[in-house]
Amino acid sequence: MANHKAVEINTLSLPEEIIKWIGNSAIYESSGHSGAQTLYIDCDNGAYLKIADSGTLRRTSIMQDFFYQQKLSAPVIDYISSDKDYLITTAVKGEAGTADKYISEPEALSKIFAHSLRFLHDINIADFSLENKMTELIKSSETAVISQRHLDNISEYIGIVDAKTAGNEIKVKGKLLKSDVLIHGDYCLPNILFDDWKLKGFIDLADSGIGDRHYDLAMGLWTLTHNLKTQKYGRHFLEAYGLNDIDEDRLRVCGLLMAME
Repeated sequence: MANHKAVEINTLSLPEEIIKWIGNSAIYESSGHSGAQTLYIDCDNGAYLKIADSGTLRRTSIMQDFFYQQKLSAPVIDYISSDKDYLITTAVKGEAGTADKYISEPEALSKIFAHSLRFLHDINIADFSLENKMTELIKSSETAVISQRHLDNISEYIGIVDAKTAGNEIKVKGKLLKSDVLIHGDYCLPNILFDDWKLKGFIDLADSGIGDRHYDLAMGLWTLTHNLKTQKYGRHFLEAYGLNDIDEDRLRVCGLLMAME
């Protein structure tokens, strides 16, 4: 794990069974922006250990297992909930969508990013009982702070919005949203892994569940703008996904929800 700080196991307060499982494997800090502490365990196939407040990783464990069943992520090795939550998963082999080789070809990246999302949304979820994320998001919008910067990043696709009035618009138009596909919930370039331009899987699945496809689309537009430093490639992304399945009103509402901080 080049450029990642090594961590001594004796500095961590871990359950005995996890300490035994880690053994003599090297440990490296690998935390991102999810709120949980994330450690990389340098064992045979590589693994990640997430540590968070008690009960907060249960949903992630369930969704990680579900995505693994769909061959879209790595398996859960163990989940322990005690004084804290501890989740160990196998590492997904691949390169993040933010790798230089992909960022340097933005048009091709925007297309494979869209095709991967379409593949996710086309999964048959009829036989699965998963949490409705849109209900949760709309509820959160009642008290959330909405970022004007995030709204401006996708204004070309959802129109101009004043963050101060976004909450009222969500309240009025939120009923337009549907919950009919499996969404990632945090569909950003760092959370998708490729292997030579082929989808390998998804990571950071805590916000996944049943929801409106336009939420992932809005998040995708935001991350392309954020990581490519231009709104130029959002149209390529939407066209590659399929314009016939995109509703401008639902995309706007989901864009407002996406901007919650």
